[in-house]
Amino acid sequence: MDITKSGIALGRRIKNVGRLAHIVNVFARHGLWSVAERLGLASQLTPEQVRRAQELSREEGGVPVGDADVKGMPSRLRQSFEELGPAFVKLGQVLATREDLLGKEYIEELSKLHSNVAPLPFAAIRQVLIEELGEERLGQFETIEETPLAAGSIAQVHRATLIGGLPVVIKVQRPGIEAQVKVDLSLMEEVATLVERFIPEAKVARPVATVEEFRRAIISELDFVREAGNISKIQRNFSEWPDIVLPEVHWRFTTTRVITQSFLDGVSAVDREAIIARGMDPSILVERGCGMFLKMVFVDGLFHGDLHPGNLLAMEGNKIGVLDFGLTVHLSKSTRDHLAGLLMALIDEDFQRVVMHYCELADPDLDFDAQTFEHEVGNAVSPFIGLSLESMRAGRLFWDLARVAARQGAPMPQALVVFIKTLVSFEGIGQKLDPGFDLLKTAQKYTASIAVELYSPENLKEQAMMIARDLTALAKHGPFLVRRLLRAGLEGDLSLNVKSEEMKKLAAALDRSSSRMAISLIIASLIVGSSILTYSGKGQELSTMPIFGLAGFALAGLLGFYVIFSVLRGGRM
Repeated sequence: MDITKSGIALGRRIKNVGRLAHIVNVFARHGLWSVAERLGLASQLTPEQVRRAQELSREEGGVPVGDADVKGMPSRLRQSFEELGPAFVKLGQVLATREDLLGKEYIEELSKLHSNVAPLPFAAIRQVLIEELGEERLGQFETIEETPLAAGSIAQVHRATLIGGLPVVIKVQRPGIEAQVKVDLSLMEEVATLVERFIPEAKVARPVATVEEFRRAIISELDFVREAGNISKIQRNFSEWPDIVLPEVHWRFTTTRVITQSFLDGVSAVDREAIIARGMDPSILVERGCGMFLKMVFVDGLFHGDLHPGNLLAMEGNKIGVLDFGLTVHLSKSTRDHLAGLLMALIDEDFQRVVMHYCELADPDLDFDAQTFEHEVGNAVSPFIGLSLESMRAGRLFWDLARVAARQGAPMPQALVVFIKTLVSFEGIGQKLDPGFDLLKTAQKYTASIAVELYSPENLKEQAMMIARDLTALAKHGPFLVRRLLRAGLEGDLSLNVKSEEMKKLAAALDRSSSRMAISLIIASLIVGSSILTYSGKGQELSTMPIFGLAGFALAGLLGFYVIFSVLRGGRM
């Protein structure tokens, strides 16, 4: 199927063609018309829209139609995402974390999407509050400040007080955002498929898988009840850590679109001067914050995935306050074990184990070459060999490993990318607050205890019991399954299904070849038959030649031209 046909098929599948046309025009307005053309999306526009999009691309974007402005592409893409609204802004923010897949220019530009979004008028926010809470529950708020504390692409936050003077914050979802996000998600999925098919250089970024991971993340973020539940879970996990403070959820004033929490008073976690002025110790805060994150990841398997400085507070008594749990990540025990093994291998400078654990954590392609990967990882980590822990930069090392893996066809899943991003964020915060902060040395304390837990007699006994149960089940059901397999083979009922893109291509090629051979035989028969009729001297004649003979030669000639044309264009028959 060529690009134009794919674009037409896309238009038939989607329900909101108007939104697609708008997206194409926005890309054209920012000089990305050539990208829309490469994907066959121009087929979704009327001739007038196409003409206008081309004009916009030339006049406002300054890029001739069909030309690619490579240097300006990151900036144009960011501007397009900003204009297209919340779903695309969020997608851009997710892409800005993929240092393993995108170049530095794209990361720098898309990172700008983290800036504040223009707030909605309070009247629109109040309407959502009325719809979700009702007049009676809304009346239990003594005050609600109309100027928001923060405004994001999904929601905005307002300070308020309940009757009695209890300070709280209300996070309110933007009206209509869920419906808009779902429409844009369906379009992103279709366009990602076209990008992966028709833009070879973009395949390394795995557009389809990236959009699918983004879908799961943003759908989860739209459900504030789930967010509130995650706050409560993490709060329980830190019930014995008095120095870690999470907001209390007020469930009576919480719905899928509104979440009400207690107000935490503190200063920015990177404001060193304010922290010292309030009598707090930056080094203690850094170590406690890092310990909190490592516990979330390695012990609990549930961690806050957006721990940037804006979501961390330094509170009186050297306490750490944590805000905004819209992005939380769950890690399986197996993933946690391999992550801990990777971190311990880095600390021990055992780079062979680094490769082993990384391969277990990654998501390799079918043609992934483990030996080449090991060689490339060796080159990446060789500058760190022999360095002391404090001389290493864990963030840089992790990203180097991730880039090598992506180049070799084994990019990290999104959850682990979020882990690396948060680890790097903590390293940056730590070095701002405490120049002597050593992330790996701090992590060593936790990985040592994790190692003891992983290889404790209780844990080994539990693993041995699981293996024993699996072996018992195999011993019990194995003979029956083998008998079924042998019986199917003896009775001729055994079949093997192999799904392969290469086999499909081979079958298509054989189909085309057989069609051409059949037509060639027909042509040969027509030529032979027409020759016999021509020299038989029978039947009606035209200019001394039998009419049926002439007709046979003409038909043979047309079919011959058709075969030659199809072979030259490489198409199907």
